[in-house]
Amino acid sequence: MLLSPNLKLYGSVIFKKSIYIVLFCLSTFALEIAIVKNTTGKIDVKRADKIISLQKGFKLKEGDIIITKAKSSIGIIFEDGTRISLGSKTIFSINKYLFRPQTNEYNIDLKMDKGKAAFSSGKIGKLSPKSVKFRIPQGIVGIRGTRFLAEVK
Repeated sequence: MLLSPNLKLYGSVIFKKSIYIVLFCLSTFALEIAIVKNTTGKIDVKRADKIISLQKGFKLKEGDIIITKAKSSIGIIFEDGTRISLGSKTIFSINKYLFRPQTNEYNIDLKMDKGKAAFSSGKIGKLSPKSVKFRIPQGIVGIRGTRFLAEVK
């Protein structure tokens, strides 16, 4: 049986489209790394080019930027048990989050541009404290204990 050159080209196009669909799905369904435990007031998350209003139970992903409005607050619990509470008028980014205890891979890289936060470390802070970074505009908070408060004006 002979295949025509057009059939090979058609199969190649289908294969390429399938690869693009798989890659799109993987990026769209990036790992959920934290959950919103509670909210008060108006809180948004900037994810890619979208602004989404947050509510209790919302799943956060790496790359999310959380923005709390006046008289608002949010409580977040990460996969490893790390807890963060953010106060009003806060801008907070989840730059990186990696929790793979089976291969000893850990990395939390958070950034607060403005506002107030209370941080309580989970398993990553206990297993690999050097893997936790909490960035502020003029420095980085290093984890040596399990809890701290931060305010950036």
